[in-house]
Amino acid sequence: MLEGFGEALADREYYLPLPSVADPGPRFAPGKVPPGLHGTAQGLWTAWGSLRTGLADQGWKIHVSARLDRAQHVLDTVAGICFSEGVPFKHLSARLFFLFLHHKHASRAQAGKFCALYPPDTATARRLMERLRDALDGEEGPYVLTDRRFRDSRTVHYRYGSFGARSRLRADGTREGLVLDGSGREVVDLRLPAFRLPAGITDPFVEGEEKPHEGPILIRDYEVTRAVRLSNAGGTYQARDRRTGRTVFLKEARAHNGLVFDGTDAQQRLRHEYGVLRELHAAAPGVGPEPLDHFTEWEHDFLVTEYVAGQPLVGWLSRSSPLARADRTTESVAVYYEVCRRLLTALDGSLKRLHAAGYRFGDLNLGNVMVTPSGGVRLVDFEAASALSAAPSGMGTPGFTPPPGLLRAASDPLFQDRYGMSAVAFALLAPFNETAEHAPAHLALLRRDLADVAPPQDLWQRATAFLLAENQKQDQAQYLARGQARSQVPYVAHGQAQDQTQYVAHGQAQDPCGPDRLPSAAELDADPRGCLTRLSAEVAAGLLEMADADRPEWAFPPSPEAFRTNNVCLAYGTAGVVHALHRAGTAVPEEIRARLRRDTLAQRDALPPGLLVGSAGIARVLADLGLLDEAVDLLRGADDHSLTGSCSTLAGGRAGVGLGWLALHRLTGENCHLERAAVAGELLLRTPDLQATLGEHDARGLLHGRSGLALFLHRLARDTGEARYLEAGRVLLHQELDRTFPLDDGSLSVSDNTQLTRAMPYLATGAAGVAAVLTRYVATAPDERCAAALPKLLAGIRVSCATKEAGLYRGLAGLSWCLTEHAELTGSDGAREDAVRAATGLVKYAVPYRRGVRFLGAGSQRFTADLSSGGAGVLLALRRLLAGPLLTEPHHARPRSLAVP
Repeated sequence: MLEGFGEALADREYYLPLPSVADPGPRFAPGKVPPGLHGTAQGLWTAWGSLRTGLADQGWKIHVSARLDRAQHVLDTVAGICFSEGVPFKHLSARLFFLFLHHKHASRAQAGKFCALYPPDTATARRLMERLRDALDGEEGPYVLTDRRFRDSRTVHYRYGSFGARSRLRADGTREGLVLDGSGREVVDLRLPAFRLPAGITDPFVEGEEKPHEGPILIRDYEVTRAVRLSNAGGTYQARDRRTGRTVFLKEARAHNGLVFDGTDAQQRLRHEYGVLRELHAAAPGVGPEPLDHFTEWEHDFLVTEYVAGQPLVGWLSRSSPLARADRTTESVAVYYEVCRRLLTALDGSLKRLHAAGYRFGDLNLGNVMVTPSGGVRLVDFEAASALSAAPSGMGTPGFTPPPGLLRAASDPLFQDRYGMSAVAFALLAPFNETAEHAPAHLALLRRDLADVAPPQDLWQRATAFLLAENQKQDQAQYLARGQARSQVPYVAHGQAQDQTQYVAHGQAQDPCGPDRLPSAAELDADPRGCLTRLSAEVAAGLLEMADADRPEWAFPPSPEAFRTNNVCLAYGTAGVVHALHRAGTAVPEEIRARLRRDTLAQRDALPPGLLVGSAGIARVLADLGLLDEAVDLLRGADDHSLTGSCSTLAGGRAGVGLGWLALHRLTGENCHLERAAVAGELLLRTPDLQATLGEHDARGLLHGRSGLALFLHRLARDTGEARYLEAGRVLLHQELDRTFPLDDGSLSVSDNTQLTRAMPYLATGAAGVAAVLTRYVATAPDERCAAALPKLLAGIRVSCATKEAGLYRGLAGLSWCLTEHAELTGSDGAREDAVRAATGLVKYAVPYRRGVRFLGAGSQRFTADLSSGGAGVLLALRRLLAGPLLTEPHHARPRSLAVP
């Protein structure tokens, strides 16, 4: 599922739980309900009968699926049978929730479920399924991948699992269901997109067990050789035609699933795509993949096309662009831009032929353009293609599809593709599409940050063509020369193009890009300290403007993770924003302080112990607010929590709890807190299998890996004076360095873990977090290996500073934090310039608000205030730089550009 997909549907500005959406569309409810019985809202569901009282902890759960157009009839049938049997059940409450759970981007483990029944025993389950099978004979619904269908029914499914009564808290703040296996042992109730039974549990509804598939996967005459991608809509595969030996591409569409919000399903769109490709191949061969076959196998549709060799443009960009390489040169950058021109020209040619054939592509993005081995381009995935005489498809990719307001106002039938082409060109220069749509005036700031890899004017004009007002396009050169935008620049936000009058009407009583709001490019170069001080004040003002102490979901708008963990924690909740405001010297409103204390006390028994999502982090913030008794109680509870014994990480385990005690010691000077921290350090040193207590799959990095433990031990050594903690941390850093890998530009990188092997530059997971800790050790206790690795890690961080997001965890604020640490501890002019350049680059992400500014957070789809991805993390990084000596020294020559993709 796409990050924050459901939470982004609930509100146009902020992430919210989907059930809180103002209008979920037509409601589902049983047509006939026995007197005295009432449904109860449970998230996306409406429950009938008690799902807790008198209900077994686990058993055979029944899921009934339905087609959207038959959902009400299916519900009435299910409800009638459940009411007559006295069996509790629940159903999706509204059309939007149905579309969400069956969407092409939905979780494969949840999709297909419309009604869920909770029979008390096996006999009742069998009777219910038999009745449902007979009553729903002839109905069809999507296959629920977690389940097994009951006999020959097309709608009735079942699985064995928890009924929700038994679960456990994880160190990351989420909960996982538990079930007893056949031996009575608690095991995780896995919700995988495949039917699985706990050990020792057998299926009483089938004779014998289905044997797992062996040998190659054969679909008609096509042998699957590789899964390219799996989604709720189906899958895409590389395959071999056994008749000819030809390599082909298979696209699968699951029945009655993979919906989009116009209600069309995956099969309807695949059949449409096949028709488009056939007509297009006849009129303009080579523009799209050659269609070879279309058929239905079992209940799924398959489209067979020519296999287009090459790599998606998004992959080509990450592998081929020199802009993010530590060894880039003027020549390599110039060659790259020339290749970009050739690719865009070739893409223009393909679109011209497509348009001449009477079609628009509809969803032009980096994933739907293939770069061939010869350097050409091919369009793939024609799912959103539509005839020019018809309305454009409603599908699209954020950042590459015109906001609805612009699309509605456009009379050009090719507008969608023209906008997409400009967005593709923009993405080749910097990953800034979403922010630029909200704040097009910041293009001058982006241009400033791209100074050392300055795009040629023709590419720049093409990339920004739709991001400036129509009356500004002719004056774009002067606009860029001025380095700032004044009034009359449209503010594109939330699907509408708002002119300055509308902007003022929304509470902006001043020019959003004027001198009293955000600095210009020239001002940033002339007075970085003054500009960053102004930005810091604007960020704090924006955080307070977004605050709502009475809103039940949050006090400050968070990342989607808050709704899967809790809304008070340091990383995603109120505590993190309060921490940033307090550290920046901004008064925290009394009602927010009271809300944080009240929510913490209400949730304390359900909180994990850790620093980022649990008690230890909240305790640190409460202590800063003067609530020392509450802070100490929270930390004592964290010490004694069972998860502290099984998790060592900075984010969720003992290292983070130890840091909490050190913070209290530094605040109060009381030795009892230092003693508690020392106990945590001793327990870490005596952990027999440390790897088992780190993040999943041998996690790396600051939050879940060994470098986070090393940070705690470094601070413990500083406060206790005991060098053995420093030595233990050095050993951990060596183990972390064992898990880094070199890139071919000479830099060093870090991946998430053994399964996700991406080169990550970020603070939370990646090179910046490791480098920040290495910097401290190199400055304190020089070590040849650490000293040799540090510049190689920093080399990759310096050229990663045009991130998609501004946030602390995986954005520019985190890289700024790391570079500031390094500059302060090394004192070199070059390091200082790196840190200042990264910090001043944060201005371009700041979107003016009624008061202050706000930032697009996790996924860049909605604004967030939290520490992990929102304004609080930016404020903390700014405070880190402004509070140190770097900006009080003379400002030397203009530093080299850090803002490159």
